[in-house]
Amino acid sequence: MSDKLVVSCEIIDLSHDGRGVGRIDGKACFIDGALPRETVEFRYTKRKRNYDEGRITKVINASPDRVEPSCKHFSRCGGCSLQHLSHEEQVAFKQQQLFNSLDRGGLKVDRLLPAISASQWGYRRRARLAVQRAKDGKYNIGFRNAGSRRIEPITQCPVLTAPLSEIVALLPVWLQQQCGQYLVHTVELIAADKAVAVAVEARSLPVDDELSSLLESLQDKIKTPVQLWWKADQQAGFTRLDKASDRLSFGVTKDIQLNFAPGQFIQINGQINRDMVSQMLSLLPHRGGTAVDLYCGTGNLSLPLSQYFDRVIGIEGLPDLVKGAEYNAAHNNIDNVEFAVADLSTGIDLNHSGLQQNKNIDVIVLDPPRNGAAGVMPWVAKSTVPKVLYISCHPSTMIRDASVLAEAGYAITAAGVMDMFPHTTHIEAMVLFEKP
Repeated sequence: MSDKLVVSCEIIDLSHDGRGVGRIDGKACFIDGALPRETVEFRYTKRKRNYDEGRITKVINASPDRVEPSCKHFSRCGGCSLQHLSHEEQVAFKQQQLFNSLDRGGLKVDRLLPAISASQWGYRRRARLAVQRAKDGKYNIGFRNAGSRRIEPITQCPVLTAPLSEIVALLPVWLQQQCGQYLVHTVELIAADKAVAVAVEARSLPVDDELSSLLESLQDKIKTPVQLWWKADQQAGFTRLDKASDRLSFGVTKDIQLNFAPGQFIQINGQINRDMVSQMLSLLPHRGGTAVDLYCGTGNLSLPLSQYFDRVIGIEGLPDLVKGAEYNAAHNNIDNVEFAVADLSTGIDLNHSGLQQNKNIDVIVLDPPRNGAAGVMPWVAKSTVPKVLYISCHPSTMIRDASVLAEAGYAITAAGVMDMFPHTTHIEAMVLFEKP
């Protein structure tokens, strides 16, 4: 069968990565752009032994959940994959993906938490944009196409917060006029509560007599207070070029502000992050005692926990994040939190900072990266901790880690998704484990 041949089929499901699933002569085909309950025409893009892949060319009978994408770049940009599906159905899809994963792992859930969801537009306060200079000297910026290294030039991005969306339109001209000699390859845009940051990654650093022109041209174009950060290829971290003393910060709760710098991890969606913290605290209605926050970062969860527990211990693998967490505790006048560096990939350093086999710990909270928390799960599983709250950004690694807790006698008493990244298939989940 020719790969250029147009084929029609009915779509029966949506795959974990947001592609429509159809069957041709019993063989599964994953079709970009197709939705369940549709009949579509498509062309093959890959043919494999057990399944095929394709891309939609025409919708014959549309799903009632299909909507018109709001971004003109959607069909080519790799930033979003589900703008053609109604937001309500996106959230339902993510919830079902989580429960399917739990079921495949043989894990039962006592209580299903309502999905945490907020605005589907203007939510993203951080974006890492690839930069490419064309032969005519003009700059293209954007996200890379899904499955390729090609940059899709963008002039707008409706999922970015308003200040960042405006900067996207201004960046190509600023780069062309001011940054040609530096060989810029990436620009990170960050929106804090009271300022925005433009963080440039390039081959080399600007010299001192070039700084004033760079700063003035950027500040002239952006109405919001702006910080300029820069990282040359040989540098480990960003250097601030505008020399001002104000910091980037955002509110975690109404009483706690978190300071951070470009390159440090923060949750992308500010509203969902606040709602996540609120749900975490509601699931841990504890007063007094000790909580341990593994993968604590700069204190996003540790500091709110300090308002409910007598003592909070935050553990993180990166020393610069621990320094940031200590600064944030002091900045918020919080003195019942302590932080330490440990190798969380192995868990070998956990029996310090008062964590001698966690005999007096009431709660362990984990918020690991996508590769999960395999290194610390044996330590957690051997504990006598009555509650373990796991925040996941990758269901498959969470299921792997959850099986360790299940073998140790823990049961899942509550689980639900958080729609941290609308219009993508990215799934964030919160799962509470308790030992009877």
